[in-house]
Amino acid sequence: MLAEQSGAAWSDAVTAVSAAAAWWVGFFAVIRHRGVHHITLEPHPGPLHEQALGTAVSVVAHGMAMRVLETALRGSDDDPALRATYCRAIEVGVCVEPELPRLVDELAELRLVDLVSTTARWRGRFTKYAGGTGAGQVE
Repeated sequence: MLAEQSGAAWSDAVTAVSAAAAWWVGFFAVIRHRGVHHITLEPHPGPLHEQALGTAVSVVAHGMAMRVLETALRGSDDDPALRATYCRAIEVGVCVEPELPRLVDELAELRLVDLVSTTARWRGRFTKYAGGTGAGQVE
């Protein structure tokens, strides 16, 4: 998303939230064996593929980057590079949205699912994805 925008305060913030996204997804993946499935609330969710973790990092980083860019745009004097980066971020979000339900199913573990589904900008983030208990419900 950043292309050649390094050095701008907002590009440094996007880089920082991307690193944080990788850290949080990694942390929740390490403790995943202690979690529960986001729908059944049964312990020990099934195996997780490495590609799903990479996709989860991308989704969380993208969601956080969108928030940084939106905030930067509010305080900007119509910076064309910032606006172009924001447009690229919107494009990425539109392209990744159809894959989010599959990713949520693959991640399965409640903390990972909550992290991904509340960080990403997608229509499904306001749906209840755990049955009846309120766990995993985005208010």
